[in-house]
Amino acid sequence: MNNHQNIRHFLLIDDSESQIELELDASIYSLGRHSDSSIKLNSPAVSRHHATLIRRDLPNQEYGYILIDGDLDGNKSQNGILVNGKKTVRHLLEDGDLIILGTETIKAIYQVEQINNFSQNGLKKPNLNESVSDKKHTFSREALQNTLVLSEQNLKTNLKGQNIDRLASFPELSPYPIIEVDFEGTITYLNPAAKLSFENLVQKITLQHPLIQGLYCSIEPKNRQINIREIKIDNKFFQQYIHYLTKENVIRNYIFDITERKNSEEKFQYHALHDYLTGIPNREHFYQKLAKSIAEVEKQKQELAILFIDVDRFKNVNDTLSHTIGDKLLESISYRLASELHDNCFFSRWGGDEFTIIISPLEKPDQIQETIDAIMGIFEEPFIIDKHTIYSTCSLGVSTYPKDGENEEDLVKNADIALFRAKQMGKNNYQFYTMKLSSEQMLLFELEHSLHDAINNQELFLNFQPQLDLKTNTISGFEVLLRWKHSKLGLVSPAKFIPLAEETGLIIPIGEWILKEACRQSKLWQKQGFPPMITAVNVSVKQFQQEDFVTKVRQILTSTGFPAEYLELEITESILIQNVQRSEEIIAELSDLGVKFSLDDFGTGYSSLSYLKQFPFHTVKIDKCFIADATSNAQDQALISAIITLGKGYNMKVVAEGVETESQLKILKQYQCDLMQGRLLTMPICADDFTEFLSEFPLNYRYFV
Repeated sequence: MNNHQNIRHFLLIDDSESQIELELDASIYSLGRHSDSSIKLNSPAVSRHHATLIRRDLPNQEYGYILIDGDLDGNKSQNGILVNGKKTVRHLLEDGDLIILGTETIKAIYQVEQINNFSQNGLKKPNLNESVSDKKHTFSREALQNTLVLSEQNLKTNLKGQNIDRLASFPELSPYPIIEVDFEGTITYLNPAAKLSFENLVQKITLQHPLIQGLYCSIEPKNRQINIREIKIDNKFFQQYIHYLTKENVIRNYIFDITERKNSEEKFQYHALHDYLTGIPNREHFYQKLAKSIAEVEKQKQELAILFIDVDRFKNVNDTLSHTIGDKLLESISYRLASELHDNCFFSRWGGDEFTIIISPLEKPDQIQETIDAIMGIFEEPFIIDKHTIYSTCSLGVSTYPKDGENEEDLVKNADIALFRAKQMGKNNYQFYTMKLSSEQMLLFELEHSLHDAINNQELFLNFQPQLDLKTNTISGFEVLLRWKHSKLGLVSPAKFIPLAEETGLIIPIGEWILKEACRQSKLWQKQGFPPMITAVNVSVKQFQQEDFVTKVRQILTSTGFPAEYLELEITESILIQNVQRSEEIIAELSDLGVKFSLDDFGTGYSSLSYLKQFPFHTVKIDKCFIADATSNAQDQALISAIITLGKGYNMKVVAEGVETESQLKILKQYQCDLMQGRLLTMPICADDFTEFLSEFPLNYRYFV
């Protein structure tokens, strides 16, 4: 019998022309306009595959339903889903939830009823819409039961006259098996359909036969009570409607073959819980397994762990080799991982290039480390995909129960935080969750929230670091550097907030503000009588690739009155490789205006010498990592000398960053470097201090007199 008999689930749908009442008990339902939908909705606002209902087992042998926007292949509906007025893509339904599918024309209410609260007249339907048409079509199990009872009454009260033959033929002509059994277990009637479906039923019938087993109980059933159950005979499934006719001492059974439906449900259930690409369990299956695992280890006083796995730089594979190759790589990775994991590991795909593993229960203290080593080990050998040899790595985050969380939400959140830190640490490593990580994550969340208002609250400001011409001992320019003084946290490191700005896209409006403020300030210094200086402004990848970037630069130059020939935009090699052709067009257009370009951090990236020839750079900057060890590392000295020689060969100025000592300055002069900047000259300073610096230089700077 049904393990969930104490609870019944209903969906009441109002499509403005009719109301449909459905009892939910299957594993999966599809809702939409498509003819194959389990629940067909006839409205132009509803997509062909608008939504999916998936049954989810809950604690205490109960179950509920999850509503998902779109189909199981990830295709979303066109007009979306609202639950209680909020748009959602995945929602665990609760009693009384109001659902809107597409538009207000299709509404539904989800209801959960206790059996003892369920009246003989069926479910008490709420008023979904005061203007609902009086024309209603109600389809429910109760409606079918009432019809069957009425048929039984008709057969008993109207067997006379010319109606006898017509009414008597009802069971005989029914295409569905009808079986009558007395209260002693003796078959008293089988219609032709029953004889065809169960040929040996009479000879082999026993109280243990699936059709008979469980029909009799110690409590005497009420007259005309109806029970419904599903049974399995051999490889077929049947739904059995059981009518207790106590006055006649008969149990009448109506049998419906539901094998095709059950097979479809199993197929849908499999697809609902497995990833379409790799065939391994999906996120929904992961959550179900995690809930059960937590309940089991809690009962046994044991521990479990979950691992989040992210394939490093997977986007590069998609972008350079194609999404087809990327999909095949994910398949290969999942196959290798599945073959290396222990029996108590549950492996699933979280989505995209992320996978999850549940180790439950933890059998020994070092099992987590052994699993991590096995995972990292599968990436040591390259993947051969369609003649492409692909080397890949992964990052992992780990959380454990009960130390890092006692429920699904906390464990998943904390494993994800640990994964984020692993990627921050340079990828190709793993991190265990700690409270410190959670505090840092909360700080990042607060910074991200505050960053949206930083410009309006005037919390952002610029610092300026001068560049010294080593031949003339004059300040020929300066680099503009962004700083943020948070209203509560004080000065925030650029290493923390600039990546956030990049990730959220806020770098675009912030970058525009930097450029405008730098040009305004530099123009002000010119008006104050200081010699014109090159104003070097860093440009981000996202900002540079904007369609209107050239237009924005032109507008800022016009509005501030700043001469284009004194503006220098610093870009890195990573910007160029995003789209070489587009980069070439942008640099050409701005160069025609007189804007100069500097290649920043040369020697740390791809260092393609072709860029020096292909693009009209005015300046090349030597990264500070080469300057730091220049006095003790002959290789760094050789590289510095080579970059300076290259720059001069292409008629470019060479700037050395991060100069902190006189010894470093001496080496740069020896190799005839053009410009330097660093702490030896001055730290990055605010506009007022920079004005004072310009007034005093070089009187108070003995190294440069």
